Amino acid sequence: MTEHFGRLAARLVLPLLAGLVGLGLLSSAVAANVQITAQSVEMPDPMSVVFRLRATTPGGLQEAAVNYRVLNPDGNVGGSVRPTVTSGGTQDLSAMLLTNNGERYIPVGSVFVYSWELKDADGVVHTTDEEQFVFLDGRFQWQSRTEGDVTVYWYGPTDAQAIQALQATADSIADNEELLQVEMPYPVRVVVYPNESAGELAQRPRGGSFDSQVVTGGARVAPDLLHIYDSLGGFVDVTRHEAGHLVTKVAGDGPFTTIPSWLDEGVAVYSQTSPGSGYLGALEAGIASDSTLRLRSLAGPVNEASQVNLFYGQSWAVAAFMIDTYGEEAFAELFATVKSGEPIDEALLAVYGVDQDGLYNDWRESVGLARIDFSLVPNATTVPRAEGTRAPLGIPTSVSGGAVPAPAPTTDAGATSTTSVGTSNTTTAVIIVVVTLLVAGGLGGVGLRLLRKKA
Repeated sequence: MTEHFGRLAARLVLPLLAGLVGLGLLSSAVAANVQITAQSVEMPDPMSVVFRLRATTPGGLQEAAVNYRVLNPDGNVGGSVRPTVTSGGTQDLSAMLLTNNGERYIPVGSVFVYSWELKDADGVVHTTDEEQFVFLDGRFQWQSRTEGDVTVYWYGPTDAQAIQALQATADSIADNEELLQVEMPYPVRVVVYPNESAGELAQRPRGGSFDSQVVTGGARVAPDLLHIYDSLGGFVDVTRHEAGHLVTKVAGDGPFTTIPSWLDEGVAVYSQTSPGSGYLGALEAGIASDSTLRLRSLAGPVNEASQVNLFYGQSWAVAAFMIDTYGEEAFAELFATVKSGEPIDEALLAVYGVDQDGLYNDWRESVGLARIDFSLVPNATTVPRAEGTRAPLGIPTSVSGGAVPAPAPTTDAGATSTTSVGTSNTTTAVIIVVVTLLVAGGLGGVGLRLLRKKA
């Protein structure tokens, strides 16, 4: 009787447990007979992460996957990588994620959260607990130190530089929080390499002749992550510059609008203890030859190495002019206005009463240059086209001391397209021609196919 009852209970309870697993009401770990005897993550270099797992399952596995997320204040990004599954009750699984190629750029210093998903021979899925780690360049032995909301990572005999980076980051953030009247809402991390050559593989490749002509001192590679590659003669200023970008993003970048590069870089150079002789020399030469750059053309970083120092020097000079002439309160209001959704010209008009060309002329006049008559810029008449996010993270936005990275391969969310005025006659003529062709085609028994371009 007892044995019969046991068999009956098994027939009733086991299907019930399987059903609960399928509904997600019971952990698959209860039903799936999977034993994990080893689990690890390897980071051989800045180009890849390797996930490893040893699993023992009666009957073997059907499939396996590593599901990962890269934590980012602007929104986590992630995906999955799958190892090769073979027959056998015990398997050593290995899945590699490429972190720096044409498809994705996950910078050193990023925080990963991941778990393994294993499907056994009966189709039951077992998911491991989530694990978290900081992605670091496995070629070196890293140390870390945290003070307040800033953590610095470094290796080798660069302890003094690491402590300088920690303090310079904290100081620059505090100064810019006061200037722009915002607070950093999340902690930040700083990865310090002793020189650019050591950190070259950790940079997002830009390619071309531009990359060979400049030296990258540092970069904001994520909203909460800095890379410092080279001191460029002023280690503290490189760090203060890049930390300035952390705050400008919080203060001025909204869901649909972003601050232009000249304003972003202007604040970053303003964050330094000194603009530096390279930027000042290029600025003085540009003023003397009346070859300064129109602000409207500096929405993104320049792509000519010969203009890099002038770009940074002039961006600093215009930002300093705005702060000195109109005060810090108006400067902070400008950032807040852009963040709220106003494009830069509308934001400038609302706060200062001038657009980018008017501001440029005001600054030119302040340095002894004549004002320039600019043609009118047509107002935007179409809604910006939405585009999918190009995973996974932002790219370096700046360097200090004479280098500027290429623009990000994502469309500016605040950009709008313009439609020319005075085209109604042309449009009417096209409509008449099309209608005529359709009628003629219908009468003659000839089909006419109209191909419409994608917008």
